Amino acid sequence: MTTETLIRAISRGDHSSFEQLYRGLQRPMLAYAIGILAGDREAAEDVVDEAFVDIWKGASGYSGTGSADGWVRRIVRNKAIDWLRRQKGDRVFDWSDTHEQQADQAPNPEEIAIASSDGEWLRQGLLRLNVSQREALILCYFEERPLAEIADIMACPQNTVKTKLFYARQNLRRLSGKSGAVVAI
Repeated sequence: MTTETLIRAISRGDHSSFEQLYRGLQRPMLAYAIGILAGDREAAEDVVDEAFVDIWKGASGYSGTGSADGWVRRIVRNKAIDWLRRQKGDRVFDWSDTHEQQADQAPNPEEIAIASSDGEWLRQGLLRLNVSQREALILCYFEERPLAEIADIMACPQNTVKTKLFYARQNLRRLSGKSGAVVAI
C-alpha cells in the first residue's frame, strides 16, 4: 500500500494500517530526525514517536495535496524543531537569507567526503551548521531529494534552499580550514 492509502485508512481508525505505516517509515524518519537533531538519537526517537502519535490523531488532516511521504516528513521536522526550541533556544531557522543566489560550482559535500580520507571532520562540521543548513544538506546529498521536494519539506522557496545549500557548503569549507574548489568538505 502507498503512504497515502495508509494515511487515508488511518483516518478511518485502521490500526493495522498505522502499524504498517510505522514499520515502513519509522527508520527513515528516525535517520532524518537524527540529522536535524545533530546526532541525538534518544531525542530523535522521542521526536519520531511524537510525530507518529500526531499522525494517528491527525490523519484526517491530510488534504491529499503534495506527497503523503512529505506530509509525514513535515510532521517529524516540525516535532524536531519544537524539540530544539524547547531544549536550548537554538537558532532554528534564519529566513533572513532569502535573496536569490546562483548555484555555486564548488564540489558538493558528498563528492568531497568521498575524496577525503577522514570523514570525521565532516560529521563534526555538520554538527556545527545551523539546523536549516544541516537539514538542506541531509535532504539534498544524503537522501538525494530534488530541490522542489526539499523546498516543500522546508516550507520555503527553492531559491532559499539553494541559498541554504550554498552557505552550508561555504561554512563546511571554512570549518575544514581549506579553501578553493578542491576543498575536502
